[in-house]
Amino acid sequence: MTDYNTYAETVYQKLLEMEADASSDQLFTYSYLLGHVSLISSAQGDNAEAFIDGVEHSLEEAFKVDHLEDTDKADITNVWKQLTAAS
Repeated sequence: MTDYNTYAETVYQKLLEMEADASSDQLFTYSYLLGHVSLISSAQGDNAEAFIDGVEHSLEEAFKVDHLEDTDKADITNVWKQLTAAS
């Protein structure tokens, strides 16, 4: 397993743990991130940085077309930052 895959799996599992303990207000944020993490996890990369860059690019592109509230975007971004700082 590459560093990319190991990191992706770690982030995915952490998100699942967070989702399990989430309030109903937080479920959307975690579910949204799980979708992007799953999508980027299926790609191939060399290291954790490539995974992080892939998810961030995916989120940026989605934010351009998804009709999300600014608060939702901020919540998603903040949780992503927490995940990448902790992992």
